[in-house]
This record gives sequence, C-alpha cells and structure tokens, in this order.
Amino acid sequence: MTATSPRAPRKDQVRNRQRLLDAARLAFAEHGPDLSIEAIARIAGVGATTFYRHFATKDDLVLQLLEDLARGAGQVAEEAAAIDDDWDAFRVVFSRGCVLDDAELRLFDALCRTSPQAAERGKTLTASLITPVADRARQGGQLREDVTTEDVAALMRMADSASTPRQRERAHKVMLSGLRAPTE
Repeated sequence: MTATSPRAPRKDQVRNRQRLLDAARLAFAEHGPDLSIEAIARIAGVGATTFYRHFATKDDLVLQLLEDLARGAGQVAEEAAAIDDDWDAFRVVFSRGCVLDDAELRLFDALCRTSPQAAERGKTLTASLITPVADRARQGGQLREDVTTEDVAALMRMADSASTPRQRERAHKVMLSGLRAPTE
C-alpha cells in the first residue's frame, strides 16, 4: 500500500475561508466581537454551513484572527533573533514589535476578551514575541533583572500609544533607557 499525500483544498474552499476571515475582521472592528456566526457568514456572502466547514466554533475563528494579527510581530521576532547583540535584538522587538495600527490593536484587545481561550492565546502570542529577546538580554546583563515579560508588554503598549511618530520614538528611547541594566 502506498501512502498518499493529503489533497490541497479546492480554490473555492480557500477563497471562502479567506472571505470569512476578512469579513469577521472588518465586522468585529466595526461592530465588536459579539456578532453571531450567521451575521459573519452573511457579511462574507456564504452560508452558516460554510462557516462551520472552516471553523468548528466562533472561538476558532477568533483564535485564527489573533494568529493573523500577530503574524507581522512574528516576523519582527525572527529578525531580532538573527541579531548578534542582545540589547539590539531586544531594542528591535521593543521598538518595532507592535506592528498593528491603532484599529488593529483595539481589535486584538477586543478579541482577547471574547473567551478565556482567546485571552490565553493573546497572552501566549505576546509572550512569544517578547520572552526570547528579554531572556537573552537579561542573561547577557543588558536588561534589568526585575523586569518581566508582562512589564515589557505594558511598556511597549504605552510607548506605542503616543500620538505622533516623534512622541513614540521619544517614549521608546526613554523607556529603553529605564529598562537597561545599570552598568557598574
């Protein structure tokens, strides 16, 4: 007996899944994440049955949207991992890790509040971005010992909420200065 490779999804299946994700992302951003599965399917131009072919539950859709929103931050983390200097790698993630614009950030936060699973997934995605570079910088004596991943995430969020690019740059600079381990 020969092993067969799984068949790739049909083009219409791929298209319908993407339509559901795009529709949910826009609808949740505009109306909040309390929309029903039927409303999401209707906005996507498909039936509820098509929704269930792609997502067993609404929470599965939310988890996929969180993954999609975090994809850009994952690319920043990969870039930082390739940087030899511990502090420079940390600085890249701290300054550029939040690749979401204000509306996407609000959506990410709202989706994280839809269920315990979504909250945990949002926390895990955030930690997967910050923890490797924070641990590396801490072990290299560059990051203060008393700073946690949660602290870094909160400070990143504060810096990224500044109104203008110049204010964000200044906030990053000041916060990074405070996070750096003191030199003897």
